Amino acid sequence: MPEGKTAKNRMHIDIRPAGEPPWDLAHRERLIRAKVAELLAAGATAVREECYGEQFGHVVMLDPEGNEFCVG
Repeated sequence: MPEGKTAKNRMHIDIRPAGEPPWDLAHRERLIRAKVAELLAAGATAVREECYGEQFGHVVMLDPEGNEFCVG
């Protein structure tokens, strides 16, 4: 699959502010969005939101150096 990156991350980090399942899905989404807002304020960039069918999944972000990570 073609990618816009010139190099792969050395490591891919997934931040899971809601912990492990089972989840209350509305509460999980609020926790994720709060963490995304905190990371945006710290200099990260939101790239896109991913959904699983109708369910909110995760947010793909970039750190200030361009390394991709997910909050979900």
